[in-house]
Amino acid sequence: MMKLNLDTSFFSVVCELGRTLYTPELELADMHKRQLVEDIKTGQLEQVKAILEFNPVEGWCSDITEDVLSAAFPDMQDSDNDPAGENVGYRSERIDGQLAGVARRIAA
Repeated sequence: MMKLNLDTSFFSVVCELGRTLYTPELELADMHKRQLVEDIKTGQLEQVKAILEFNPVEGWCSDITEDVLSAAFPDMQDSDNDPAGENVGYRSERIDGQLAGVARRIAA
């Protein structure tokens, strides 16, 4: 059995199907940015609404949607077309746990 290292980057992808938002299952072995780019380019992931990179040990989360979509569709960067569905104008930013509204509980 492999040991799980939580002090690494994990990714969560939010897609849309009809009027439903969902997060597709991703194999941990395939959970890296270049695989997400490839999966979007080849149509394995469709109607992507958001891609989040996070590290549970360090307590941060970044919206990397724009970076991944730009890498998947480099010819579309200067276009008003959105290959993954209404992602124009996304900004990538890193926020810490406090800004995200997560506070650590301290035992009294």
